[in-house]
Amino acid sequence: MKVYLSLGSNLGDRLANLERALELLGEGGCRVVKRSQVYETEPLYYLKQPAFFNMAAACDTPLTPSDLLALIGRVERTLRRRRLFRNGPRTIDIDILFYGGGRLKLPGLEIPHPRLAEREFVLAPLAEIAPSLRHPVTGLTARAMLAALKSTGGVRRLPSSYAELEDWLRVLPPPSVAGHYNLKPIRAALARLGYPEKNMGAVVHITGSTAKTSAACMTAAALSANGWRTGLYTSPHIRSLRERVKVDGREISERDMLDRFLRVESVAAGELSFFETITAAAFLYFADKKTRFAVIEAGLGGRLDATNTVPGGVAGITSVSLEHTDLLGPRLADIAAHKAGIIKPGVDVLVGNGVPEEAFRVIARAASSAGAAVHRPPPVDFPSLSRAGAFQAPNAAFAMRAAALAAARAGRRFRPGPAALALRRALPPGRFQRLRVAGRNVIVDGAHNAEGVAALVREFAGRPADVCVAAFMSDKSGGTLAAALSSAARRLILTKSFSYRSAPPAEIRDSMPPALRAGTLIVDSPMKALERAVKLAPEGGTVLVAGSLYLAGDVLAGLRGHSAFHPREMPVKS
Repeated sequence: MKVYLSLGSNLGDRLANLERALELLGEGGCRVVKRSQVYETEPLYYLKQPAFFNMAAACDTPLTPSDLLALIGRVERTLRRRRLFRNGPRTIDIDILFYGGGRLKLPGLEIPHPRLAEREFVLAPLAEIAPSLRHPVTGLTARAMLAALKSTGGVRRLPSSYAELEDWLRVLPPPSVAGHYNLKPIRAALARLGYPEKNMGAVVHITGSTAKTSAACMTAAALSANGWRTGLYTSPHIRSLRERVKVDGREISERDMLDRFLRVESVAAGELSFFETITAAAFLYFADKKTRFAVIEAGLGGRLDATNTVPGGVAGITSVSLEHTDLLGPRLADIAAHKAGIIKPGVDVLVGNGVPEEAFRVIARAASSAGAAVHRPPPVDFPSLSRAGAFQAPNAAFAMRAAALAAARAGRRFRPGPAALALRRALPPGRFQRLRVAGRNVIVDGAHNAEGVAALVREFAGRPADVCVAAFMSDKSGGTLAAALSSAARRLILTKSFSYRSAPPAEIRDSMPPALRAGTLIVDSPMKALERAVKLAPEGGTVLVAGSLYLAGDVLAGLRGHSAFHPREMPVKS
């Protein structure tokens, strides 16, 4: 007899629960012949519970309806189904939707399911595998019943390809500070995943107001150059989501990224933000790859950042300046306290030489309380980085010292020679990146705060660029930053990144000093702004693109004929 079943789970490892249920059904005499993909569903009745995973299955069985119902009961007991109250969370829930083509009404069992036509989470997977299946009473097909429902957007098919994964992540709403800027959700998810953060090797955790990505990339490269498998996690990305997660300089594959996402989502559906999800996926990947070292860049601040679930090792703080004051606090000491929050008992703490004394005192006190040793990077020159901007030399010194400290903690001998040779190739995109466009020199740099912009402006002292294309995020002092960048170029063009957080260029211009507004142009599209800048610059001239990593991504992707992927990952106030 052909039967159709609906399966759902919202406790534990949802995908594993569904797979095991199908296996047990087959072993009990209900052979699965077709199955839908898995759908993630917001809770329908009791809303304060995790999201469900739902699917439908077509089966052949000789079992009677009563025997099939008894088999389902045994499967649910085997999977330790528990439900504290009606419509509450459960490890597995199996319903008989159709048995043959008729209608049955037995004690405790009505087929078709009486509420079938009103349940999108049942009809969506059912219509996928049996769109023409007809209801024996209404005569409506599964597809017609689904079409008659007003979708609430609460049912989404899980991605089955990397392209679908990006589409899934692209529409996630930005997290609220209250809901996501704490460590409880990701700690719970990592526990369900078996604590991968404890199984990815010795950790180098790096935070800072500027230079943290460059320092992290070079630290990982230095460790890899010594022959040790090294994971690297950075954010945000410039070109591709996959560039955030690397092992020995190689980006995670599309298949591996999708697989790790699904494993994280299976235990934490609807409970994690974008950044928390990708962070957990990265830790899982590094643990699976058995990395000897893992270099982890903090996303925002440090103390409450999702990456601060890593165990102690080397805690690196590249710089401290005023940033994200609405989230981290208004004073430099507040920012420093968040950065120092990554210091754990007994770790080695590496502090950049440019950290202001006020901030350093906060960090030193935190290190002392944790019994952690404080180190500073030695002043070392790196001629191979001369074309990457003078600001990269101290970043390289920081990275070499961080790698040496990590190696020492692991009882390994660090060889600086091979490490130094690997630094130039390790620099992330969008950091003083040199390009040639239509006979002009284009330099793309993601400097986006006062400290980073000041370092960038120093590169153009006495030899300004011909044109600067700039865009800023709405949480930055855009007018002040634009004014600073205008000193690095003869002309300034303001534009707008495709990021949801990008500030309108007209507002930026209005907030600039009056003397600078008149010569400032506005071009709404990043690529059109670049085209305009190239036309304004003479042959062989220089165009600077700066003000935002998201703008850097837009330009670098646009030059390749693509669109950058900008997730909505930054917290917003509730």
